[in-house]
This record gives sequence, structure tokens and C-alpha cells, in this order.
Amino acid sequence: MISRRHVLNIGGAFGVSALLSGCAPSKLPRKRIALTLDDFDLGFSELLSPKARNAAILQAFAAHNHKAAGFVTGKNVDTDFGREVVSSWSEAGHLIGNHTWSHKNSSQEDIPLIQADILKNHDYLSGVPGYEKIFRFPFLAEGGTPEKVALYREFLNAYGFANAPVTIDSLDWFISARMEARLQQDAQADIKGYGDYYIQFVLDVANQKEDLARRLGYNELPHALLIHHNILNGVFLEAVMDALALDGWDFVDAREMFAHPLYRLTPQTPNRGRSVLSVLAQEAGIAHNYPKKYYGFGKAEMERLGL
Repeated sequence: MISRRHVLNIGGAFGVSALLSGCAPSKLPRKRIALTLDDFDLGFSELLSPKARNAAILQAFAAHNHKAAGFVTGKNVDTDFGREVVSSWSEAGHLIGNHTWSHKNSSQEDIPLIQADILKNHDYLSGVPGYEKIFRFPFLAEGGTPEKVALYREFLNAYGFANAPVTIDSLDWFISARMEARLQQDAQADIKGYGDYYIQFVLDVANQKEDLARRLGYNELPHALLIHHNILNGVFLEAVMDALALDGWDFVDAREMFAHPLYRLTPQTPNRGRSVLSVLAQEAGIAHNYPKKYYGFGKAEMERLGL
């Protein structure tokens, strides 16, 4: 596993030189972030068992005294072990949210089917301590068309659900899928490069979205970072959080983060899998430059690096 010592040793390569150069952090706007973890897909077992993976993720949060949010897809945890995992999050004080029962794409399916999927998952999670009526669309697909978006918003309002947008997408699902394929080919493969790439990606995109938030008038916005319950985070999440802390980010309780007014905005433009900041920038006519090396999910860059 990539350790905290590893991150400290390579911290300068990940954009923390300003923090170490004697700047006074108190004179700068704070960078604030909460981690939100989706899906709870517990199937992959190479390198770490799902139980060990879950323990490592919770340990990463504990190491930074962070209360995160877990958006649970009910079908993925409808086993004794799955319920044990969700309970472990509740016992640690993390927020539990609704991510539908079966993780269908609301932009591609009929509205009644998705509505029933949301309510089925709500019924399943209702007895779980820490569960709140906060809902996140799978794939961040909030309907696909203005007409469907409006109907979903009416439904969520009628049933008392708050929507849970994302400001920073880590693309960890894509990185993890490539690492998983490598491990399935060779269980002893050197995976350090995936961790280095993941850390750099999170820092680059988090700082790009922080710059965009300030341009939109949101200083010290508590960001929502999207990650997933996968092997990548089982191995590298604590190192990612260490790197964020070294780069000047403060970890904010997910409940506090979702209380910020930004997360109650209702842009007219359909999200279609994007950061809500990108949607707001589009509506405001503000151009912003996503790092080019991460275009196409960063596939070309990962291939260049042999990942």
C-alpha cells in the first residue's frame, strides 16, 4: 500500500510547493472538501478482500477525522456482508444516502421505473442509522432533457429528497478498472503508478474546480469529491487524503458541506454527468479549462504511462 510516508516524500511533485515555501495559509481563502463515496460494489477481491478494502477506506477517513457520505446502491449490499459494511459506516458516524436500488441511468430509462427504484432503496435503507433523504443520481445523470429534469425535481421535492450534486469528479472508477484488469492478469503486479497517477489527478482537478468556484463567486466553497467503493480507494485513499491535506485542503463534514446553498441550486441546463460547477459556468458563459491530459477519461495519458 502507498503509505503516508510515500506521499510526504513525493509531496513536492504534487503541487504543494506553495504550502512549503513559507506562505501564510491564514491570508488565503481556505480550500475545503468533503468526500462522497458511491455504489458500494463489493465484488472485486484481488489484492484486498472486500472486507479489508472497506476497513482501509474507513481507516483513511478516521486518519483525517473526516465524516464522509456514502451513497448506497441497495442491490449491491443486499447480503449479510453488505449490510455489515453499511452498518460499519453508520457506526463510524458517516452519512448514508440513496443511490437507487439498481443503479440505472435516469437519462435512458422511463421515469416511473427510476422513481420506483429510488423508493425501493429508500425503504431498504430507512432503518439504517445515519441514513438521510439525500439522493444522488447514478452516473450524475439527472434526467437528460429539461423536461425529464423538471419531472424528477418535482418527484424528489414531493418525497422530501435533497439532490446531491458533485463539484469534483475523481474518475477513480476508470483508473480502478484499469488497475483491476492489471491485477487480474498478474496478482503480484506493481500498482504504485496507479496510485501516483490517482493522487496527481485528484489534486489537479480539485484545484481546477476550486479556481472555477472562485470565478463563480464561491470563496471557501465546501467541495463534494466523488469517489467509489473500489480497490483503488482501498489501497490509495489515505495517500490521496494525505496529499490533499499537504496541498492545503481542509476536510469538512459531509453534512456541513451539503448544507451549503450551492447544493440546493437548480440549474436549467441538464447535468449529464458533470460537476455542477461546470453546469453553472456554462450558464454564466464562463470558460474554464479542464486539464487536457485528462481528456477522454485520461486514457491516452494512462497508456503513455503504461497504466
